[in-house]
Amino acid sequence: MLSRLFKYASKNILRNTFLSASSVLILTLLMFFINILLVLHDVSFRIIDNINEKLTISLYLDEQYDKNSIEIIDLQNDIKKAIPEISITYKTKDEVLEELRERDPELVNILERQNPLPETITLEDIPLKRYEDLNLIIENKLFVLTETVSESWNKKEEYFSTYTRQFERIGKVTSILSILQIGLYVIIVTFLISIAVIIYSIIGNFIYYYKDEIYITRLVWGSKLFIYWPFSLQGMMYVGLSFIISTALFLFLLSNLKFVFGLSELSQIYTGNLAWVLFIEAIVFLLVWWVSWFLSSRRYLKK
Repeated sequence: MLSRLFKYASKNILRNTFLSASSVLILTLLMFFINILLVLHDVSFRIIDNINEKLTISLYLDEQYDKNSIEIIDLQNDIKKAIPEISITYKTKDEVLEELRERDPELVNILERQNPLPETITLEDIPLKRYEDLNLIIENKLFVLTETVSESWNKKEEYFSTYTRQFERIGKVTSILSILQIGLYVIIVTFLISIAVIIYSIIGNFIYYYKDEIYITRLVWGSKLFIYWPFSLQGMMYVGLSFIISTALFLFLLSNLKFVFGLSELSQIYTGNLAWVLFIEAIVFLLVWWVSWFLSSRRYLKK
């Protein structure tokens, strides 16, 4: 029975070669672009991580507090407990001054003899999704922070900006990064839906094109399995062939990118497990095919 179903499916493909070839071409291009989007997804997340690693928050302490103050100890413990991944560095006035001297020696020379800089807590390696949690913790302890470093430093906002201004700036950056992440997922899902629609249309068109033949077959007591499963296998063959071609093109592209950029391994382009990702893709594409076939065939079975 199975061999006969494949025989009729192959026959249907060859009976309309133009529709078959165009269907495979469109599916191949969609699958190929999904692979490209997965690479862009990987690269964009690496870029986002690199940008996020450079985002730091500096908490400038009020003069009456230092590292031995209960409020400061509690603040650091609360942050570390809520966000274990975060890196917390406490800097004394002298350490802040030396750090500033390395960045801008001329600026340090105009300082008063008495060091006017505040003791500082620096927060780094903050997960992108945890900024709001961090903000809630710090807002409860704003009274330990100073809003101004020194009147002479107000104009040097690139060095000393209040926590509120820092968080506003970082909020703008993180919102853009989050939108980029969501945008990539939306595009990938859109391509998957497009594949489903195309498969649905292909099967529907073939069933409609051969409706008279199907009608005659049903009159002579042909089973629904024998009538509609060749179209199902036909769609599966389209998906399988398109997946093979798109994967071959994708691997060829990655290999050439590796050669062009002088990279030793594909992992330098794509850091994920490529074999595992392609396996999951194959399962997803077959699932999309099954849903499309089910909906399309069900539509005509009712008639």
